[in-house]
Amino acid sequence: MNAQEAKKLEKKVLAKLQEYIGKETVIAGISGGADSVFLLHFLQQLPCKTIAAHLNHQLRDEADADQKFVEKIAKNPESHKEKIAAQKGNLEENGRKARYKFFNKLAKKHQAKFIITAHHADDNLETALLNFIRGASLQGLSGMQELDGNLLRPLLQFSKKEITEYLALKKIAFEKDISNDDNTYSRNFLRNEVIPQLQKLNPSIAKTYAKNAKNLREIQLYLNEEAKKHITTHKNLAKPFKEQSLPLQKTILRQMYQELIGNTRNIENIHIQECLALIHTNIGNKKKKLGKATLTIGKGLIQLEKN
Repeated sequence: MNAQEAKKLEKKVLAKLQEYIGKETVIAGISGGADSVFLLHFLQQLPCKTIAAHLNHQLRDEADADQKFVEKIAKNPESHKEKIAAQKGNLEENGRKARYKFFNKLAKKHQAKFIITAHHADDNLETALLNFIRGASLQGLSGMQELDGNLLRPLLQFSKKEITEYLALKKIAFEKDISNDDNTYSRNFLRNEVIPQLQKLNPSIAKTYAKNAKNLREIQLYLNEEAKKHITTHKNLAKPFKEQSLPLQKTILRQMYQELIGNTRNIENIHIQECLALIHTNIGNKKKKLGKATLTIGKGLIQLEKN
């Protein structure tokens, strides 16, 4: 990256941030790594008040050094130490849950407009590939959204290469997380082994995916809107449900689950397909477990109840 390319990148990043952020308070998840340091560098050029949130999981020898580094570079740091363990679920997921719990606590404390993370185009490609491997729905294949409630991911259109080359050109220091080299983690394996092979076919695969993901999200948004209309009009009546197209039936079931549980994290495409197969069999009073709920079909109704 040369100086002219860096200026173009700066304009794009600042323009993207200014689409959402004025003079409000925002919470930014800052690990001290390249991506979050890049994000903080630009946030601190805006008139907003940026609270740099850092959760020290105390899992690595370098963890305390990372915390001190963030406290040094940030104008308004908020750090916390919290040991996590892989008791329920895996270590990565437990860490993610702990971080967002911390971020939301800070957002409430500071009355922040957004929680901002430094996820970029390569992260989104990794997420979509993981979802594809696990058997995701259209929503899972479309990756992360730029704005999801109060969670803002303004860097999704920018590549890891752009971020690291910019930091190198500007001689901006950051901390390196050596755990990212551990390929026993699925995401690291994709990042370090699989995606480099895909880049031989398409060096800009992350940005190509970002454009395709936008199209997928538009289709998903349309299905979501139609599902909401159906639920509002027909409630849980079985006959009008069966008259809908298969993609819309899947979306309606997901929407019903979302409204009941609050999220669709435990639901994969195979689970929805199994429920649809049951709905379309000519047997009365049928039941099927769906994540944290139970689907009941009978007396002309399709009902979901919490387990």
